[in-house]
Amino acid sequence: MPDDPANAIEAAIRSAFVAYPKEGDSDWRGPDWIMPEECTHLTKTIMRELEARGFQIVRAQHRPAG
Repeated sequence: MPDDPANAIEAAIRSAFVAYPKEGDSDWRGPDWIMPEECTHLTKTIMRELEARGFQIVRAQHRPAG
């Protein structure tokens, strides 16, 4: 679902690991070394923690420029 905030968080996590791989890690297997399941787990954990602390992710209303 493209409008799901969890998708944005998951994409950011994956992007962070692609852009900043573990340096000096002898087991590093390329830019996708973090498994999709790990991204999903991290995303769910972040979403639960935000909800538990009373945060809510909402889509910003676009305002006309000017």
